[in-house]
Amino acid sequence: MKNTKNLSLLLLMLTLILIACGNSNNNSAATASPSSEPTAAATSTAESSASPAAGTFKDGVYKAEYDRSDVRNWKAYVEVTVTGGKVEKVYYDYINEAGELRSKNEAYIKGFSEANKFTPREAFDKLGQELVTSQDAAKVDAVSGATHSSRNFNELAAAALVKAEAGDTAAAIVPLYEDGTYKAAADAFDAHGWKPQIDLEIKDHKIASVQFDYVNEAGQLKTEDAGYKTAMEAKNKTYPAKYTEELEKQLVEKQSIGSVDAVSGATTSSNNFKALVEYTLDDLAEVGDTKPAAIKIQE
Repeated sequence: MKNTKNLSLLLLMLTLILIACGNSNNNSAATASPSSEPTAAATSTAESSASPAAGTFKDGVYKAEYDRSDVRNWKAYVEVTVTGGKVEKVYYDYINEAGELRSKNEAYIKGFSEANKFTPREAFDKLGQELVTSQDAAKVDAVSGATHSSRNFNELAAAALVKAEAGDTAAAIVPLYEDGTYKAAADAFDAHGWKPQIDLEIKDHKIASVQFDYVNEAGQLKTEDAGYKTAMEAKNKTYPAKYTEELEKQLVEKQSIGSVDAVSGATTSSNNFKALVEYTLDDLAEVGDTKPAAIKIQE
């Protein structure tokens, strides 16, 4: 009996020892798990939270330019250099048909510098540096005194970065003008009671049509005023319906107001036409603003 009891006691002690060892091993595994190699899912989560936002852009040099020159016969362009997945360097400028850069044009430098106390090159470089800092064209602030150039920069830089995301080094060609019908007129009637006005249509990003005329306070058009036609033709060898048609035709054919010649005998009207077209293209068509505009025209 005694031996049987002792045997039972021995078996109980062995069982307790085995249970204790099992719990000890389980606790050791639980304690060790944080420092052990994580699972694939844990590895992915850890890496995504620790890694920088790299690889957004593909390395290379990317260029964006407008599809045409502006009303001053300059074409804006930007070149973005990406290294290590980030924008490292930016060059921005305008070029004319002769290959001259706006930042090196003495007349432009003089006028711009006198008005703003800094050079065009400094303005362009500031825009580029902001893009390097922000890595986002939408976060580049306009440079005071160069708001138009800043607007162009933002649009072109955004197009270049789209190319950089895809790794496509072919130049991005950006339409300068937005499709739509744009209206502009003088803000007051002239000394003879007439106000110049234009309606200009952009279609497929080109000048499709333009209507130029004058209107008086009664709403009558100068091109329909028979008395005005007779008096002007006798003196100037031209008349409103004729010279407006000549100016309109030139603009549509040449697609550039800078290439439109003044009509002999209608110099003032030619100048008014040029002023209205320049404003309409520069301030309305470039941004797609189809609201009628009124501008001051110098006599």
